[in-house]
Amino acid sequence: MDYFLLNINVNHKNEVDRWISKNEFAPIFYGTTTIDQILNNQTTLTPLQFRDAYLFVTTFKEQREDVIVLSIGNEHVYIYKQEGELGERDERPYKGELTKGCPIEILKKEEIKKCPLILTTIKSSRYMSAGTFREINREKYLGNVLSLEYVLSGQRQKVNSFKEYLLCLSSLEFETLIAKMFEENGYFVPAYKGGYIKDFDLFCRKGEETRSLQIKLKMGKEDNKNVDSYYCIINETKTKRENVKDWEDVEQELKDRPKTMKWLNKTLHWVILSKE
Repeated sequence: MDYFLLNINVNHKNEVDRWISKNEFAPIFYGTTTIDQILNNQTTLTPLQFRDAYLFVTTFKEQREDVIVLSIGNEHVYIYKQEGELGERDERPYKGELTKGCPIEILKKEEIKKCPLILTTIKSSRYMSAGTFREINREKYLGNVLSLEYVLSGQRQKVNSFKEYLLCLSSLEFETLIAKMFEENGYFVPAYKGGYIKDFDLFCRKGEETRSLQIKLKMGKEDNKNVDSYYCIINETKTKRENVKDWEDVEQELKDRPKTMKWLNKTLHWVILSKE
């Protein structure tokens, strides 16, 4: 199964509910550009716009049963599939915008508050939020895919390693996990998120000691070397500094943090960890 995210934003307004819930139609716009112009690369779109537009029309040019799409409205998450031919609409609800798209069948409509946070915050990824139509690759976005399958099926999703288990956390939840680990170790954590302080995510205090932490799901480069500790799930760098902790270190530390482990399991209530 292939999964995609469709963002429907017009004039900085989220129009997902209008198109998916009311019209049951998955659209893209891009001015007066036609489907044929997109297919033949005869457009004035920017390279990034063309990439998304081309992916959309080639995905839906022929109806496929193995394509599932996610869109997030103001109060609900929608999971749906194509239910008709790709085409252009005569009516133009937005000035100068030719509507291109296809009818859809809604497979699941769920309240945002009832969905895993990693699913509802998928657009916190710059890659996902910056475009119109993006593939949710299973290898790269495992937690997002599993959370989507959970909402769609209602069945808890199985992972086979603690690394995969942690990858089911949103970035905010992972930061909270690390904060709770330090709290259970006797540190005072004044805030669970660093906000807009560049390269610093948490500050922890115990007596006269103050520690600074940077926390990311993946460490892909040598980030801030000035923090006392760097926590990540996946360390993609070739070297590992002593103060860099990855999923194996987190798993080890949690053995001595039963309260935090209980919080983690409750947060990931929709996941089954089965070490084979």
